[in-house]
Amino acid sequence: MTRNRPVTVVGAVVVGLVLLLVIGWVAVALVGVPLGGLSRGQATTTASHQVHSDSPAQAVNAVPGLFWFFRGGATDAVSPGYRLSWAVTFRGTFSGSCPPAGPSGPSQCLPTDHTETVILDYRTGAFIMASITP
Repeated sequence: MTRNRPVTVVGAVVVGLVLLLVIGWVAVALVGVPLGGLSRGQATTTASHQVHSDSPAQAVNAVPGLFWFFRGGATDAVSPGYRLSWAVTFRGTFSGSCPPAGPSGPSQCLPTDHTETVILDYRTGAFIMASITP
């Protein structure tokens, strides 16, 4: 029984250190301090250049995480699911698309949407994708 005790202690120490590292990374990400990537402010500024609102767009939130959590219906063809990303959401007035006019006259445009989420690479700020939702 005493032979297994050092193994148990070492295992507990390793688990504790890993847990502290994970908590530290999450805390740093929430504060907005870059840990090998863009800060929350830098991500918001970079993403704002991708937003095309008819009214001034307002940043609602910026969340770091794996692309898998933000991709919606996108597949790994857009970006690997394990890629660290920033999801920055803006509120504004985004015009819906209008299909071409048909033989019966002008077509009806889709309703104006109010939220756009821009996904950026966590480290470089490179644009990955954007989606507009009501």
